Amino acid sequence: MAVLSFLRNTYCRSIFVYGTDRFTPRDGCKGIREEYREPVKEYFAETYELSHLQAALESGWINQQEYEETAALFPEGNEEATPDQTSPPELKE
Repeated sequence: MAVLSFLRNTYCRSIFVYGTDRFTPRDGCKGIREEYREPVKEYFAETYELSHLQAALESGWINQQEYEETAALFPEGNEEATPDQTSPPELKE
């Protein structure tokens, strides 16, 4: 079955950003379709930062195994942005 990008993206946000769904049925959530589990993890690793992944784990939205599987998909050198990289330089008077 083809993976639909809009559904993959929705599942990703529902699990990692809002915590309204899970990969598998638990915590009163129905879980996502099995064929979307790996594409959702891949999309998350391509789109978000590791800090978002850590926050999802700490919130209980993903378990340790899901965390490790997703973290392994992050590209090399995907360090967190430092303040110098995210904010404009201060103007000196």
